[in-house]
Amino acid sequence: MGMDGRVSDHIPVNVLVQKIRDIIGREQLLPGEKLDTERHLAACFHVTRYDIQSALSILESDKEIIRKIGRDGGIFVSDGRLERNFNTLESLPVIAKRQGLEITSRVLKAETIPAAPSDIRVFSLDDANPTIYSITRLRSTGDRPLSLEANRFPAKLFPDLLDHDLAQPLYAIFERYYRIRPANVDEDLESVLPNNEEACLLSIPSATPLIRIHRTTSDRNGIAFERSSELFIADRVRFTMHHSGYVRLSATR
Repeated sequence: MGMDGRVSDHIPVNVLVQKIRDIIGREQLLPGEKLDTERHLAACFHVTRYDIQSALSILESDKEIIRKIGRDGGIFVSDGRLERNFNTLESLPVIAKRQGLEITSRVLKAETIPAAPSDIRVFSLDDANPTIYSITRLRSTGDRPLSLEANRFPAKLFPDLLDHDLAQPLYAIFERYYRIRPANVDEDLESVLPNNEEACLLSIPSATPLIRIHRTTSDRNGIAFERSSELFIADRVRFTMHHSGYVRLSATR
């Protein structure tokens, strides 16, 4: 008997999986569009929510849907890609968690080095011999590499930064220990191919297309504290941009 008191039909889970796929195809739902609720799907097929959850688990493991949590959560069509907004102030793990994914970071390099001329200019460094932290991390979803991230931060803003667990979200470390929070970000995007080292680290063929994001982040006072370059495997991420403003046009005669 179903949760609504009706007698449930016996439909094999693999058949339910195909029925849900049929809905996605018939409605021509695109990645990111909401499918339906578990309760409504169960009512449509006269099965229990447990049956629906079993079918959805299969679809989710095949990267065909994502179950998101939170106020705007639900069941969403997916093509297996992580969806990331352009010019976002959120860290990648936060973005992924909202989509039902988990990002892990492995620190490949973390060192203090002399600031380059571009660092001095962007970070407005006026020290006699300024230094920066250079941190390189490999980001993965599950056991699949997603991106290779190279960060640069002014050492004077983050004393003893390298003593922290740098596999954790860096923005969370900045806010907790240094009271620095991102307020403005500028990003530019380009399509590139990996060099041999990058291809090896990302476990991809050398001809695999990548998306490189150059990022400069500043706090609410306009002080830049981050320069980063992140290489994403192109077929594992989708970039979006939402703009709610409008331009009012007027004509003179």
